Amino acid sequence: MKRSIEIEAITRRFIAGGSDIEMARRVFSDSADLIAVGTDDGWSRGPAEVLGVLEYEEVEFEAVDYDREEVFLDAFENGETGWSVGELRVTLADGNAHTRRFTIVFHLDAGVWRIVHAHISVPVPDRETFGEMSRTLAELLASINAESEARAVEDIGLSVATIVFTDIVGSTVLSESMGDAAWAELVTSHFETLGRIAEEQGGSLVKTLGDGAMLAFPTAASGLNAAIEVQRTVSSAVADGLSVRIGVHTGDVMPGDDYLGLMVNKAARVAAAAAGGQILASTSTAGMVNPTQFGFGDPMTVELKGLSGTHQVVPLTWTTQPN
Repeated sequence: MKRSIEIEAITRRFIAGGSDIEMARRVFSDSADLIAVGTDDGWSRGPAEVLGVLEYEEVEFEAVDYDREEVFLDAFENGETGWSVGELRVTLADGNAHTRRFTIVFHLDAGVWRIVHAHISVPVPDRETFGEMSRTLAELLASINAESEARAVEDIGLSVATIVFTDIVGSTVLSESMGDAAWAELVTSHFETLGRIAEEQGGSLVKTLGDGAMLAFPTAASGLNAAIEVQRTVSSAVADGLSVRIGVHTGDVMPGDDYLGLMVNKAARVAAAAAGGQILASTSTAGMVNPTQFGFGDPMTVELKGLSGTHQVVPLTWTTQPN
């Protein structure tokens, strides 16, 4: 493998050309396996489809005033295969700058480097993807909604309930490293612990699925205390690397009212926004507890997928609950 001045030059012309369709015809492979991937949903496969998208973009952006500035570019080749990676900044007429990252794969075709794969997208920090559900939480939420398991909250006679979702982070890697038997034993023990903690705080373990769980509590304080105890238990667990994200949300519970489903959805998505080892609470939960007993970090305004508007969540930073 070696650095390739030729591929670097081709890439620079391609990036500078933007949606120049004639330039694209010259640099793209005519193979049916040509693939182009962008930030928008969907992939373009084959010359006709890829060039069709570029033709559309050429018309769409012809009246847009913008400049491109190369941030960095590296290019390499190895035999008949080459690739380039880089980043560029696009500045619009209004002064707003947007970063684009790209990876382009080349194949040497009759002595000419031709693009066989191009991926250009917008880099987004992990913390800006709040609301994306882990597979476990998504499946757990779907199961709860489908089976109306949330009636368990009504069964304990609540007009206001606090819902807690927990999810083990990185479970796939952990299960593979531990082996199926050890992992199953760990998860079973974890759920038993969740059930015990829920009961101690006057709540209940509503449902488990995969490595996620939903719990319900009569007050915001009891839900937060349970979440704290879960994190303390996990942090002292023998299994190395075990990490749990927790989300807490409090809302009205009206028997037979669909609002219960919305409240459960929000609690699950607050959990999805949390990092491993973190407890995130909605501001409705934080506002219902004694500030001398619980401390919270700075509010964060986030979008929760599937819920309109923006929402504020706060990380739980301390509590006066005894160890």
